[in-house]
Amino acid sequence: MLVAQEKIKTNIIEYVLYMFQIEDIIRTNHLNIDELEKNVISKYTVSDAQKAEIKEWYLKLIHQMEKDDVIASGHTSPLKEIMHRINDLHISLLNNAEEERYLEHYQWAKPIIKELKEKMKDESLTEIEVCLNGLYGFMLLRMQGKEITTETSDAVGIFTQMLRYLSKKYHQI
Repeated sequence: MLVAQEKIKTNIIEYVLYMFQIEDIIRTNHLNIDELEKNVISKYTVSDAQKAEIKEWYLKLIHQMEKDDVIASGHTSPLKEIMHRINDLHISLLNNAEEERYLEHYQWAKPIIKELKEKMKDESLTEIEVCLNGLYGFMLLRMQGKEITTETSDAVGIFTQMLRYLSKKYHQI
């Protein structure tokens, strides 16, 4: 909760990736607040009052995940809404001839996005969702200590540049 509050104000892309991780943590703990309290919340070095707030935040997320039926996979509707706003900005920047730098980032990323989208086999994903899922997958590989190819690292670098620019624009607006 504390990290999420900061990230939503300063870096929307990092916020989305953080929330992907939080959703997975909730799933790992079987959407059970007692498990979350034991395995996650108790590890915070904050006051009891803040722990109570964090517990309430996790409870709200659990309820949202149940409501949106994203218990096994997927993302909550508020997170999807943020991703759609980011995608709308992406489209807006692509249609703005003055955004040469973003267009340049996108041209580098476009073939990688297309290739990754084909691998994901989900035509409903927006280009931004493909990038975010790709970055999150990369983060998971790193956390698991798995080998990462140079090709994957290069692709992530290209996505990162594009999304970093997009995040700055998002917060300017």
